[in-house]
Amino acid sequence: MRTRSAAAVALVALVGLVVSLVVVWSRLAPGTPVQESEPGPLAAVASASPEPRSGPTEIGRSEAALEPSETSDAARPVRVALASVGIEAPVRPVGVAEDGQMRLPPDPRVMGWYRFGPAPGAESGGSVVIAGHLDSKRFGLGPLARLRDVEVGQPIEVTLADGGVSTYTVVGVERFDRQGLPEELFSRQGPERLRVITCGGEYDPDAGGYQQNLVVTAVPA
Repeated sequence: MRTRSAAAVALVALVGLVVSLVVVWSRLAPGTPVQESEPGPLAAVASASPEPRSGPTEIGRSEAALEPSETSDAARPVRVALASVGIEAPVRPVGVAEDGQMRLPPDPRVMGWYRFGPAPGAESGGSVVIAGHLDSKRFGLGPLARLRDVEVGQPIEVTLADGGVSTYTVVGVERFDRQGLPEELFSRQGPERLRVITCGGEYDPDAGGYQQNLVVTAVPA
C-alpha cells in the first residue's frame, strides 16, 4: 500500500510539473502581440467635466508632402504653459500619421508640435500648431481637459529648446467638427498665430469618439 501511495504521489507531481512547463512555454513562445488600443475608454473622474473621457483626437493638417519648416533646433518648442487654467506639458515634434491626421504623442500629458509648420518667432509667420490628446485609457486624463476653461486675454508661454520663452495672448476659443478644421489653422504664411488644439464636444463611440476639436488661438504678446 505504501509503495502504491508513493507511486501515486510521484505521478501526480510529475503531471503537475508537465502542466506548469506547458503553461510557461506558451507564455514565452512567440505569438501575435496583443496591443491595447490607444487612446481608449476611460472611466469618468470626479474632478473632471461630465463629458466622456476617451477616443482619438483627429486633427487635420497641411499637405503631408510638405517638407518640415526651416527651423533651427534652438527655436523648437519644448514646453507649453497656460498657467491661468493649470496646464503645463512638454512638447515633442510630430508629423503626419498613416491615416492622414496630425500625429500626436499617445500620452495626453505630452503635446505635439506640428513640425511641418513654423516654430515660435519664425520670420515667415504662420500658425504654430501644438496639439494633444484629451485623455487615454492607458495614461488617464491629460492637462488639456482644462483647455475649455481658457478665456480670451489669458497668457500662454511656450519654452524653446534654447531656454527662451515666447509669450502669447489668447484671442479666440473655437470648436469645429472633427472633420471640419479649416486648413488656414495650419497656414505657414500670414501673421504669427499659436494654435493649441485638442478634442472635445460629445463623445460617440459608434462614430469614432469625440465629435469636435477645441482650438485656442493666441497672438504674440
